[in-house]
Amino acid sequence: MKKRVNKFFYFGMLAFILASLLVIGPPPRHSHADGGGKLIVISLSEQTLYAYEDGEEVFETAITSGQPALPTPTGNFSIFNKQSPTTFYSPWGKDSPYYYPPTTVSYAMEFASGGYFIHDAPWRNEFGPGTNSEHYEEESDQTVTGSHGCVNMAVDDAGWLYNWAPIGTPVQITE
Repeated sequence: MKKRVNKFFYFGMLAFILASLLVIGPPPRHSHADGGGKLIVISLSEQTLYAYEDGEEVFETAITSGQPALPTPTGNFSIFNKQSPTTFYSPWGKDSPYYYPPTTVSYAMEFASGGYFIHDAPWRNEFGPGTNSEHYEEESDQTVTGSHGCVNMAVDDAGWLYNWAPIGTPVQITE
């Protein structure tokens, strides 16, 4: 003897599935709740920082990243500390070639433990390709090199980014 399944059972299940899909809805437009759809992408090979909001580029600027001996880390991070202004103190002694005197910056956003910041660098006159290795700056008439691992940019650009990016904004750094 065959068992018959009531056709209303199938219609009921179909209605339940469709209703569930409508209630759940599409996924959110961004995956990082604190960043609010914002993303900072830094290309070390291009020496360029890009800012995106909801998938649209809203800002681009030239940067200077870490010199070869003190490279900027690559990977996925997020801004977890913001300071304006702040003073950086060298972790190296005065006899080290990496020593620098106490240095105040206007806008600093920490993205990786160990003191890795995105910040303004008012002592630099040039940013962009080639500035992360030893090079000559005509305006200052000095030979300079890249940062100590931070991401440097012009003061006005750092101010814009500081005001745009809340704590939690994702930061992707690629070669």
